[in-house]
Amino acid sequence: NSPAVQKELAVSEDKVEKLKDIATDARQEAQEKAQDAGIDYRGLRDLPEEEQAKKMAEYRTKSAEIQKTVNDTFMPKVAEILDKAQMTRLHEIAVQFAGPSALSDAGVVKDLGLSKEQQDKIAAIDKDFAGKMRGVPRAERMAKMTELRGEHLAKATEVLTKDQQAKFTEMKGKAFDLKQLQPPGGGRRRNRKSESK
Repeated sequence: NSPAVQKELAVSEDKVEKLKDIATDARQEAQEKAQDAGIDYRGLRDLPEEEQAKKMAEYRTKSAEIQKTVNDTFMPKVAEILDKAQMTRLHEIAVQFAGPSALSDAGVVKDLGLSKEQQDKIAAIDKDFAGKMRGVPRAERMAKMTELRGEHLAKATEVLTKDQQAKFTEMKGKAFDLKQLQPPGGGRRRNRKSESK
């Protein structure tokens, strides 16, 4: 759905309209599934900190499952519109955009051949960094998240073997200016995962 991604992929105007329709349907399905799964981030603020952390972890797991289901449904439709080179580049940008959470994505885990032990270590690092975000005032959260993102990714990447690190770098492809994917004013994107772009 991002004009910057459309430009990077050199998508023709007629295809852009088709992709927008797919993105709208994907976003709607993800929202419906999240609602059905009882995911309500707004309700978290009234909970005690410990309960909040527990719920956040539960929501993250459910959200990842929903995203995978939605991607499995809609990415084949995207693949019917884009050619192989465009799909490859789209995936590279998606991996870059996901940052540290890319290493928890089922497809990336499979492609890199991450062991259960490695996945557990990465999950522990994710939890640690989520903990660092707790207590950060809402107004400072975006800046803090950006500050910690590089540190988080570096630490998670250390869990990988040299070969896996090389493959992960290859997966990301040529660097893409991720600032182009942020909404005006730095507001939160409703649909975080870039696969649905």
